[in-house]
Amino acid sequence: MAELPTGTVTFLFTDIEASTRLLSVLGSGGYAEVLSKHQRIMREVFAAHHGREVDTQGDSFFVAFRRAKDAVAAAVDAQRVLAAESWPEGTQVLVRMGLHTGEPEVGEERYVGLGVHKAARIGAAGHGGQVLLSRTTSELVEDDLPPGVSIRVLGERRLKDLERTERLSQLMIEGLETEFGPLNTLDLELTRKRRRIYAGAALIGVLAAAVAISVFALGRDAGGGSAAAPPNSVAVIDPRSNEVVTTVPVGVRPSAIAVGESAVLVANLDDRSISRIDPVTRTVLENITLQATPTGLAIGAGAVWIANGLLGSVSRLDFGVNAAPATIEDLAPPQSNAGSIAVGESSVWFASGSGTLVRIDPSTNAPSPTEAIGLSPSAIAVGEGFVWIANAGSNTIVRVNPRTNRVVRTFSVGRSPRGVAVGDGAVWVTGEADDTVTRIDAASGSATTITVGSEPTGIAYGAAAVWVANSGDATISRIDPQTNDVVATIEVGNRPIGVAVANGVVWVSVQAPVT
Repeated sequence: MAELPTGTVTFLFTDIEASTRLLSVLGSGGYAEVLSKHQRIMREVFAAHHGREVDTQGDSFFVAFRRAKDAVAAAVDAQRVLAAESWPEGTQVLVRMGLHTGEPEVGEERYVGLGVHKAARIGAAGHGGQVLLSRTTSELVEDDLPPGVSIRVLGERRLKDLERTERLSQLMIEGLETEFGPLNTLDLELTRKRRRIYAGAALIGVLAAAVAISVFALGRDAGGGSAAAPPNSVAVIDPRSNEVVTTVPVGVRPSAIAVGESAVLVANLDDRSISRIDPVTRTVLENITLQATPTGLAIGAGAVWIANGLLGSVSRLDFGVNAAPATIEDLAPPQSNAGSIAVGESSVWFASGSGTLVRIDPSTNAPSPTEAIGLSPSAIAVGEGFVWIANAGSNTIVRVNPRTNRVVRTFSVGRSPRGVAVGDGAVWVTGEADDTVTRIDAASGSATTITVGSEPTGIAYGAAAVWVANSGDATISRIDPQTNDVVATIEVGNRPIGVAVANGVVWVSVQAPVT
């Protein structure tokens, strides 16, 4: 057996995310084949970059490299090969990776030292498809990265069993997913514990005065209390106080709302426009006039993507370009009455109300062939490695494999589903006709039904909660994703439709009541 590298060494820890879910989907025989292919791919890549396999257990690897740049190159190549591989039953093999560079002691065929534990903790903090680096590794390779790779600094994080915080960074690999959920570090665990404590205190009515004082100290807009949001506005809710703290006037009949690229965008149905809001000043920066009714809205891949459901087309509006949106025509039959859109898995996804799904390459605007997805699709979201589409006509949500564009599983949900969100390891679907939210566990597929307000439409995950816009009773329901309980009901004053979370607050589009 080759000797372990000594001196300055870079460690790479890897493991498959949601391996238990893969086992349940594929069965023991199918999973054994996938595991064998995964191990072959990883070992070939490690050998090509002079990595020394120190240990392997099940779906995990511990590898040592003499040079940090070789370790990074190996991680990048492994992610690219895994992403390009065809896996059975529409599944994906998503591997999280963590790297740290140090000067460990060498025991009997093993490394000894805190650096080994730090590398393992960094690997465990990530998500499938994500590559995390310690400060030391990042600084060693930042000027000598592989082509198409950059580094995003994620900030200081507390890792389990380690006294000092560690500045973590993520490799941004061109062509692969770069947006992931919060890191699985002690910072997140502490936040969850505090949330459970505060929710429990609220339920039994203790510390009410202290909570009121802390909310006041954290600051609110002048006037105090929850403001009533007028029609044709966006309400801003502070998740610390569960109150509407300000409102922003927008266009006529605002509906879909999207956040990203330092902006909050709202689609206004009746005047065919988009209002762009500054999330810091909470003022409208511009109103963009469109040529079609914007039934859906998404931000990603450097652009704004607009679903024109009535025309069966998608428009693209590029940031910083003073030009009219470019439109991709003839994606679905016209007059389909609905159309929603989402960005993720390196693609743009258009779900037409006619029952079809189109995948668009954001680098070329080229669409893929349409795929049948269900009866009257009403909402779409991307997360947990899949595309999720609610079908209002069949009371279902379908899970689509983003590599094949095919439906791989169908779930029953509440009647007339209108909104979909992904977060905290689950998919959340509103049932407008029966006043429910269905929570589907992304790993097991088990479903839980939660009663919310009247006629729920929009839904979003963020600020450690699930937020539901109840258009029938002009309220927002706040769900604790750990307990599935509605822990707050927020009066809006008029009809909430769309909801999103950004810049530490909740943004809600508000229409006039139906008369």
